[in-house]
Parts: sequence; C-alpha cells; structure tokens
Amino acid sequence: MPEPSVSVGSEANDPGCLRDGEAARLLGGLRWRRLVVLGDGRAPRRVERVQGCDRTPWYDRVADALRVVDPRLACLSLLGGREQSAAAVRSRQLPRALAFDGDLAVVQLAGHDVLHPAFDQNALGTEVVRIVAPLREHGYDVMLVTPFDLTRLPGARLLGEKVLRTRQRVQSDICATLALRHGALHVDLAARHPAPGEEVWSTDGLVPNSRGQAILAATVVRALGQHLRAIRTVPGLRSSVDRAS
Repeated sequence: MPEPSVSVGSEANDPGCLRDGEAARLLGGLRWRRLVVLGDGRAPRRVERVQGCDRTPWYDRVADALRVVDPRLACLSLLGGREQSAAAVRSRQLPRALAFDGDLAVVQLAGHDVLHPAFDQNALGTEVVRIVAPLREHGYDVMLVTPFDLTRLPGARLLGEKVLRTRQRVQSDICATLALRHGALHVDLAARHPAPGEEVWSTDGLVPNSRGQAILAATVVRALGQHLRAIRTVPGLRSSVDRAS
C-alpha cells in the first residue's frame, strides 16, 4: 500500500519552511553552543512523508540550522517514543537537561495535558514554571513551543472542538504569561499557522508529518532569529549566554 502523501510543493517554495540561506541570515552572530530539546511530544521513529519535504525531525532541523553558523553546536534531544505529561517532563527530562549544562532549551508542549479528560490548567501552569524556572536559573535561554491546531486529531473527538479550542487557548495564554514573567520565549504554532490540520499532521494524528516538522523547525528558527535581532537593537536586552559571558 503506498505511503500517504500530501502534495504541497517543495520546501523551497513553501513559505512556512526555511528558504536557502535563511538560517545563516537569521542566526548570524549567535552565541548558543549547547542545545537541549525536551517536552511532552514524541520523537517519531519515522516521519510520515509529504511530497517535497524530507523526513528530518524538527529538532534535528533546528540543530542543523544552528550548525550552519557554528558547526560545533552540541544537541541533546530528550523527547521519547510516546507522549508525556508536563509533570513527567519535569521529573524525568529536566534533571538531564540541567546536567547537560547547555545555553538554549526548546521545550515542546505538544498538547498531551490539553487532550487529557481531566485537564487542570492550574496544574499545567505549575509544572511549566517548575520546568522553566530551573532552566533559566542554570543559564539557559528558554523557548516554549505550543502545538498546531489540535482539533483534527483523534483525541479531539472525545472532547469536542469547542472544548479543545478553549483548552488550547488556555495553554497558549499560560505559556505566554510565564514566558514573559521568566524572560523566556513563546511560539504558538496554532496562532502562527492556522492551516488545515491535514497539511501538517500525520494521518494517525500522533505527530506532525514531514511538512509539519519542517514548518515547526522553521518557526523556531525564525523566532530565535527575531530574539537575536532584538538583543542587538534593544539596549539592555541580553540573552542568558551574554549575561554569563
């Protein structure tokens, strides 16, 4: 049986994906040397292919983009083979992230807690703080990434579109508020890419397909580029790495 495929053209002409030379232009002068990726999302064993997009996972794409500027960059991905709660990320992944002694952490909040029937927004906020605050205290620049629109996923049918949209907005608002409070960054994929779900999700709805992986990575890289640009242009705004150097 042929592999599912969506025809959307190639990455080179997809505005959601990085263009040739874009990473070098955005990230020139970066100071990050050690990247850690953690979160509640899955590390896909095999990314579902979309025509024109290779299967490289988003976190490897981000690392590759950073290595365009500095080939010495080290990257540790702590994402597992299944979804985890934010509490599990804090208890299982955070100690390893802190021991890695890096300077940039990308925290993926893929929606596991949001899709849980017993979603508790206060508990989620508490766990996010317990992840972000220690990373910041250890000198990390931190980016929180909230997911694409979840309403087309299999788990959404149990909750209903209205409930899930509300929950996803709550999650995004929590992350935006806490990022501001703790000097972190926040990327909301649902707000930045409100495209039909079938264009970014695999057919089983468990992880983004190869186009979704490319768009997720491009969005992270572009947000990092905006952050670097702000550091250069806004007096007094400096990254964790700058403060430590």
